[in-house]
Amino acid sequence: MDLSRSTLSFAVIALALVVEGFDLQAANLAGPAIVSAFGITPAELGPVLSASLLGVLVGSLLIGPLGDRHGRRRVMILSCVAYGTISLLTVFAGTIWQLAIMRFLVGVGLGGMLPNALAMAGQIASPRFRATATGLVGIGITFGGVVGGIAAAKFVPSYGWQAMFILGGILPFLIAIPIRLLLPAGAPTEAMPTENLQEKPGVGQLLAEGMRAQTITIWVIFALCLMSGYLLNAWVPLVTREAHFSLEQSAWLTTAYHFGGTMGGILSSLLLRWNRWKATALFAMGAGIALSLNGLAVWPVATLTLLIVFAGFSVTGTQNAINGAAGTSYPEHLRSSGLGWALGMGRIGSIIGPLVGSAAAATGLFAPHQFFFLPVIPMVLAGLLALTLVRASAAPR
Repeated sequence: MDLSRSTLSFAVIALALVVEGFDLQAANLAGPAIVSAFGITPAELGPVLSASLLGVLVGSLLIGPLGDRHGRRRVMILSCVAYGTISLLTVFAGTIWQLAIMRFLVGVGLGGMLPNALAMAGQIASPRFRATATGLVGIGITFGGVVGGIAAAKFVPSYGWQAMFILGGILPFLIAIPIRLLLPAGAPTEAMPTENLQEKPGVGQLLAEGMRAQTITIWVIFALCLMSGYLLNAWVPLVTREAHFSLEQSAWLTTAYHFGGTMGGILSSLLLRWNRWKATALFAMGAGIALSLNGLAVWPVATLTLLIVFAGFSVTGTQNAINGAAGTSYPEHLRSSGLGWALGMGRIGSIIGPLVGSAAAATGLFAPHQFFFLPVIPMVLAGLLALTLVRASAAPR
């Protein structure tokens, strides 16, 4: 693939992940408006926020690995069509449980899309830049949150919570067109090792002797990071509202979090060329510091904005780093499976994250700003585990 065509392909993958990030955050950003419209408490919103994450788990495990067998472009297109359709139907939900079911189905489509998009970036990139390329396109997920935050600030106060799901339904159909026209078709071209010809790519190979310890460690790191990230994604809008910021101010503070994440994702992806898992550990430890600072006091709005940017920078920077580091920890013929199962196992953490916030809110033991303390230990532990993988990352695959 020539340079101009590969650059265009990376842009398409990044845009596809912007759309994915928008849809992942749609319910979180519409959360305060949903609470008002349905007459519920923030604690009762937890199942809705976790429903899409449960769907992503299912999609990552069942649909994600299909790209290694049937072609990543095909799975990406079908996933876009599926979750776009369900997102449009979400506006007709009349109860919280109907909304939760629709968000679960959206999540299944998102789960099939993400590992194949990341693996496609690694497939197109040269071996030297594979981890960096995978991490950089992953920034699209974070930037999708920025776009979603802007959309929520502009449209939700005037048009209600449904606006986020209408936009979230239209955008996947639009991005499916350039995916079809500009990304390479077919299964990965790099040959499977001869000794594995009789075994289909999947979890059996990921847990084979020699790869098992690495795989399980990666799964735990993903679970810890996604638990922390999705706790914050779900509760930053609600926590800022509980701290008496307006609906618009809450949306802008959430946008600041995702803006910081975009910047952190860029830097962490570039640092992957230095050392994949050291970069991950560095950002995870930084996240522990950033979150602790956010939770220490009730800060003025200007200070809070800067600290939320710092939190987004470090937490999402860690997530981008593990996307790139994990993707290049597996050979080409296992990359969609490796990322699919890592993201799937990680979704166990992402499902727990919002529910931890709900449980903390229900106890009444936490002031709004103290919610930032909840993810500190998981992020530090993820950093320590990443250090155990440093030796294995000495040479790119």
